Amino acid sequence: MLGLQCKNRLTPFFLVKLLTVSTKNSSEAFVYQVLTQGGINSLSASVLSVAPQTHMTRLGGSDLGSGVKALSTNELYSTAKKDAEIDNGKSKPSNSDKTTHFVFLVHGWLGNDLEMKYLESAIETSTKAKYDSQPLNPKQERLVVHRTIDNNGHTKDGIVEGATRLANEIKDFILKDTAEQLNRDEDSNIHEKHVSISFVGNSLGGLYARYAISLIPAELDTDKIIPNTRVVIHSNVFCTTATPHLGCASHTYIAVPRIVEKFIGKLLSKTGRDLMRSDGQKKLTKEDDLIYEMCTDYEQFLLPLSKFQKRIAYANAFGTDFQVPTNTAAFLSEESTYSHCPTDPSLFGKDNDEMKNGEEYSFIVAMFTTEQNNDILKENGSKERKHYSLTMSNKMDALGWTKVFIDVRDIIPGPRFNYPSVAGQTTRRQIWSNFLQKKLSTSNADNDIRVTSQDLARLMNGSETLGIPMGHQVMVANSKSKRYSAMTANGKPVMDKLANDLVHSILKTEEKGSLHDQS
Repeated sequence: MLGLQCKNRLTPFFLVKLLTVSTKNSSEAFVYQVLTQGGINSLSASVLSVAPQTHMTRLGGSDLGSGVKALSTNELYSTAKKDAEIDNGKSKPSNSDKTTHFVFLVHGWLGNDLEMKYLESAIETSTKAKYDSQPLNPKQERLVVHRTIDNNGHTKDGIVEGATRLANEIKDFILKDTAEQLNRDEDSNIHEKHVSISFVGNSLGGLYARYAISLIPAELDTDKIIPNTRVVIHSNVFCTTATPHLGCASHTYIAVPRIVEKFIGKLLSKTGRDLMRSDGQKKLTKEDDLIYEMCTDYEQFLLPLSKFQKRIAYANAFGTDFQVPTNTAAFLSEESTYSHCPTDPSLFGKDNDEMKNGEEYSFIVAMFTTEQNNDILKENGSKERKHYSLTMSNKMDALGWTKVFIDVRDIIPGPRFNYPSVAGQTTRRQIWSNFLQKKLSTSNADNDIRVTSQDLARLMNGSETLGIPMGHQVMVANSKSKRYSAMTANGKPVMDKLANDLVHSILKTEEKGSLHDQS
C-alpha cells in the first residue's frame, strides 16, 4: 500500500523521494528509505523473498459439548443465485456433521505468508487457552488456520489476478483438508460436510479477500477428490487490518495532485493502478475503476460480503500509517453522515497518561458498529466521479461493520517529537475524549450515542507529535523477515486481542467484554 500525508514543510522532501523510487521497491521499503536517509539508519529495512511453503495449524479439536448450538452461518455468493437477498444469519448447517472452521490469513503488498505468522500463533494460543487440545476428529468442531501462500512474490499483477489465485488456493485447501478428514473417519456414509470460512486480510490482502469471496461458490465440486460428498461453505467472520478499502487515490499520507497519483500507480504496476483507481484510461469510467466497483456492485461484491456473520475493520489512527491512512482503512468520508454507534464507551475518554497507567488495551482509541442498510446497498451508485468517495463509504458502512481504531504511537520504534506549535496543548486523544464527553452529556444512555463518518474522519486523523509512521507494520506485528519481527514486536498485544476475539466469534463462545461480541 502507499500513503502520503504530512506537514506541508515536509511535502517537497517526500515528493522528491517518491518520484525517484524504483518500481522494484515496495511502499514499505520506500518509507524506510525516506526516513533512514533522514538520519535514522538503525531502522532501515529491506523486503526479503521467502520461498513458498505450506503452513497450516490445526487448533483445538475438543468437542464443544452437546449443549452448543449448531453454528449459524450463511452461504457465500453463488452465480446461480444472483437474485438472492441478504440473509441475516438464520440459516444453519445440517446436524449430520459438525462444522470445520477455516481461518485464512492473507498477506499484503510485496509480503509473504510469514507476514501474519504471529497472528497465527496468537490464534493457536487463544484456542488452546479455552479448550483442551485433542487429536483431530471429524465429528468435532475444528479450527484450522492457513497462511495463504499462492500470492507470495505475486502481488504486482492486480487485484483480480491475486484474488483469483487466492480463491483457487482456498478451494483446493478446503477440499484437501476435508478429504483427509473423511479418510480418518470410520463412518464412510458421510455425504455432506459443512465448513465455515473466515478471513483476516492485511493491507492489500483485505482487497484480495473481498474479491475472492465473489469467486468461491456455496458448494465445491468434489467429484475428483471426494466423490459422493457435498462440501457446503458458510461464511463466518471477515476481518481486515489496515486495508485500503477506498483505494489510495485521494487517500495518501501527503495530499498530492491527481496527476502524481497516476504516476505513482504506473510505478507500482497493475496493482498500483488498481489502488490509485487509474487503469491507464484518459477518462476514467466506473468500468475502469475496480475499487469503485468492489464498493458499489451489489450482486458481485456486496452480497457475498454481507453473508458473513461479522465484518471487522482495524485502522490506525492519528497519522501513524504511511501506507494506508485512517480514512481508507475505515472507509470514512468527510461528506458522509452515516451513523456509527460506540460499542463500549467505558474504554473511551482516556487521555494519554490514563491509558498508559494500567489500561490493558491502551492502544484502542475507539470501537464502533454501523447498522446494515439493505436499501443503500442495493441502490445505484453515483454517476458523478466527484461523489464516488461518498458513495463507496456509505455502501461499505451499509454492510454493517465493527470498526476498531488503534493508536500505536507509543509502541512504534524510533524517536517521537512534539510539534513546537502544539507543545503543551490538547492532544488528539484529549480532543476525542472531549468530543465524546459532550456526546455523553446530551444522550439519555450510552447506546443512544451516535457519531458520523465525517466526525471520525476529522477526529481520528492528525497528531500532535512527529514520528516514524510505521503503524502499518506494527499493528499486525509483521514478521515477514527477522528484521521486521524485531521492529514490530510491540504490536503483539494488538494481535493478541484480535486473535482472542476472533476465536470467540468463530466458535460462538461467550466471554464478557469480548471486543466484537456486540457487532
